[in-house]
Amino acid sequence: MVRNAAYSMAAIASLAGAGLLVRVAMVSVGSRDTKSLHEAVYSPYPKGLIPQDLESETNRVNAEIDRLKQEAIAEWRALPKNSGTAMRQIQLLGKIEVFDKNLSVNHNQACSFCHMPYTGFSGPISSLNATTVAYPGSVRYRFGKRKPQGYTYSPYYPVVQYNQAQGDFYGGNFWDLRATGYRLQSPDAEQAQGPPHDTQEMGLPDTACVPYRISTGEYAHIFTSVWGAQAFAIQWPKDIGRICNTPAAAFGTNASPLDLKPEDRGAADAAYDQYALSITAYEASPDVSAFSSKFDAALASPKKAVLSADEQAGWDLFRGKAKCNTCHLEGTQNSFQESSRGSNGTTAAGNASGQAPLFTDFTSSNLGLPRNPNNPYYYQDKPDAYGFIPNPLGSAFVDLGVGLFLRGKSGVTPNSDWAQYANNFDGKMQVSTLRNADMRPYPGFVKVYMHNGYLKSLKEVVHFYNTRDSYRVSGSCPAGAEKLTCWPPAEVSANMDTTIGNLGLSDKEEDQIVKFMQTLTDGYMRPYTDGNSFSGNPRTTGRTAGKGSVGRH
Repeated sequence: MVRNAAYSMAAIASLAGAGLLVRVAMVSVGSRDTKSLHEAVYSPYPKGLIPQDLESETNRVNAEIDRLKQEAIAEWRALPKNSGTAMRQIQLLGKIEVFDKNLSVNHNQACSFCHMPYTGFSGPISSLNATTVAYPGSVRYRFGKRKPQGYTYSPYYPVVQYNQAQGDFYGGNFWDLRATGYRLQSPDAEQAQGPPHDTQEMGLPDTACVPYRISTGEYAHIFTSVWGAQAFAIQWPKDIGRICNTPAAAFGTNASPLDLKPEDRGAADAAYDQYALSITAYEASPDVSAFSSKFDAALASPKKAVLSADEQAGWDLFRGKAKCNTCHLEGTQNSFQESSRGSNGTTAAGNASGQAPLFTDFTSSNLGLPRNPNNPYYYQDKPDAYGFIPNPLGSAFVDLGVGLFLRGKSGVTPNSDWAQYANNFDGKMQVSTLRNADMRPYPGFVKVYMHNGYLKSLKEVVHFYNTRDSYRVSGSCPAGAEKLTCWPPAEVSANMDTTIGNLGLSDKEEDQIVKFMQTLTDGYMRPYTDGNSFSGNPRTTGRTAGKGSVGRH
C-alpha cells in the first residue's frame, strides 16, 4: 500500500505562506520515483488558508470511515444469503464501497471523506467548512472547487431532460448537472462514477482501477456474490499496480492509460457500472434517505400538532411570503397570492399532495451569490509534482455552473443540441433538496451552504434571500457590514433569479423559517443510521471553525 508522507499542517502552512510548492523534480511517468513523488505535497496556498487541524481531522474522519466499512462487512456476512435479503445485500455492498479508502490513488480517501452520515452525507470537518469549503483529494493537497453536496435523497433526481416548453433542464446530479444519467438511467449512479477518477478527488488515472482494486481487496467475494463471478474475469496488464498508483493527469490527456483488450475494457466498464449501481442502492435505502424527520412525522399525523408554533409559522412563510416552495417543493402550492393583500395562507399537513416531498424541483438556479475568496481552487495555477496544473485560470476562474457543463468544459455533454442553451444557464447551480440541511454532530459544528459555501448558516441563507437586492453594493462592504446590511456583487450576474432578493421578512420571520427547515433533519421518528458515528470532541474539534464565519447564526 502506498501512503502519503505525514507532513504536519503547521509545516505546510508555513511553506504555503512563503509561496512555495513542496514537491520533487518533475520527471517522466516511466522513470518516476514513485515513493518520492508520493511524498510530495502540493501547497500553493497563502498562509492561513488551510486550517491547522486538517491533518488531525483527516485522521479522525478516516478512522470513522474504517470502522463503518468493517461494520458493513460484518453485517453483510451475518445476513442469510437468499432472495429475501437480496436488496439488503446490494445496499451493504454499496455502503462498503462508499467507505473504502482503497478506491483512491493513494489508498487514503474514501468517497465518504467528503460525505459522512452525521452531516447528512456532506462535509464532516468543521474547520474546512468554515475556511476553504472545498475538500482536499487523495493527492495532497489538490482541492476541489465546490462544496461537497450532501447525497441524501440524490437517487430521486431523474435523468436530465430539456423541457422546451419551460425552457429549463430537469434532473441530474452534481451542482452543474453533469451526471445526467443518460447511460445508466440513474444520475445518482453516474455521479458515483465521478470522484474515483477526478484529479481533485480520489484521483485514480483510469476507471478500470476501481474494479481492479475491488477484485484484489477484502470484499471481492461480496461483489461477485452480488454481481456474479464474471465481474472480475478480466486479464489485467502486468503494470496495473504501478499505473493505478499514479495520480490522474500524470498521463497527460490519456484518461485510459491501462492497456486492456477490448473485451477486458468492456468487462471493466460493466463492473464499474455495477460498482455505481450498488452505491445508488445504498443511497436510496433508509440508511441514507430515511424520510424520518419531524416534518415527516407531521405529514404522517395531520390531526396532531407535531410542529411547534414557530415551526408551523415558518412552514406558512416557507410556502407563502418567503416563496421558498416555488423551487423547494414540499407538496403544497405557494399561498402568497391567496388573498388580495398577499398574506400567508394556512398550511396544514393534511393539505400536502404527497407524503414524501423532496424539497426540490430538480432544476437549477443562479441566486446571485458573491464570490468566495477563500476557495483554494483560485490558487492552483501552478504545476504539482506531476506537472499538472488544476486551474490554469487561477483567480480569473468564474464558476458558470451548468453553463460550463453545457459548453463541454465540465464533464461530457451527451447531447450536442444542449450547447445552444449555455448562455441561458451561466451561473446556475442545482436546486438541492433542503432535507438534512441542518444535520450536524453538535450545535457548534459549522455547516455551509450553496455551491461555494459563502453562506455559513441557515440564518445567513434566509437573510440573503430576504435582503440580497436591498443590501447589494457594487464594490466592497464596509467593515462589519457584510452578510448583515451589505452583500458584495454577484460572481455571475447573468440569469439571476428574481423571485428572491427583497422579500420583506422581519428578523423573527427569518428565524421561524430557519426553525421550520430544522424540522427536515432525519432521525426524529427513529435513530438515523450511523448518525452517531462522529468520534471527535466538540470542545476541541474544529476549534478554528468560527474564524471563517461572518454574520448572524
